[in-house]
Amino acid sequence: MKKLTIDFDGTLCTTAWPHIGRRRLIHRLVACYVRRLHKKGWYIILNTLRQHENGTLNKAVDACIRWKIPIDAANENYQPDVIKYECDSRKIGSHLNIDDKNIGLIGWTLRRCDR
Repeated sequence: MKKLTIDFDGTLCTTAWPHIGRRRLIHRLVACYVRRLHKKGWYIILNTLRQHENGTLNKAVDACIRWKIPIDAANENYQPDVIKYECDSRKIGSHLNIDDKNIGLIGWTLRRCDR
């Protein structure tokens, strides 16, 4: 199964931690892409620094539910992979990661060319 990890603050939601914006403050293009991949059978993992302990993770998950953004897990690995590899790594495994801090291969290449 293909897995997507997606950040919340600055990626799905335009506001910064710990605030959660109204519906008009979500990144519609990112939300649409997540919905599309989920319909294609991808497993969607919310991968965020928000935590259960201070309640901020629950607020992000609730916002995704309100905005109809499908989330299969939050801050946890795909359980069949945990069983298969006999390891629950702190790093969330995925085929694709969307985060506002990513530069990706193209961005990295451009940065290298600027030197």
